[in-house]
Amino acid sequence: MIDMIKDWFLALSQREKILISVMGVLIALLVGYFAIIAPFIGAFDAAEKRYGQALDSQARIEAKVDALKAPKDKTVKLMAGPLDIFISQNAGEAGFAVGRLDPQSNGSVRLAIDSAKPMALFGWLATLERRGISVEELSVNPGANETVTATMILRSANKLN
Repeated sequence: MIDMIKDWFLALSQREKILISVMGVLIALLVGYFAIIAPFIGAFDAAEKRYGQALDSQARIEAKVDALKAPKDKTVKLMAGPLDIFISQNAGEAGFAVGRLDPQSNGSVRLAIDSAKPMALFGWLATLERRGISVEELSVNPGANETVTATMILRSANKLN
């Protein structure tokens, strides 16, 4: 069989040999792409989607755990120290990259978060409210890849008049 193919190929003209060789290379590239590269791209996209779902699930679970740990008499455990430092540390612990954090003259803090999953953001804000920090203003806009951008003004409950 191989001898027959070899004889057939040798009987072709130089131009036909070049065309058959180019066709073979193109077929090899096509098979390589659809058999090797495309499945890896699909697997990567699926893994990225599962990771995002896992982050949302983790935020929901943490919010439920925090709700279960909350005192039964609904007392608020106030935060200690400067509000801007507390917010910066707490946002970092929650996994949010703080875009801008500006202390205001009235004791509040203006905070901008450039990218966050909605469930994680609102769970974090609920956690802050349980710590005695109120949300005075909140602006949430859609972002890329199922995320949101948020700008807010936060104030400590012990600073309220």
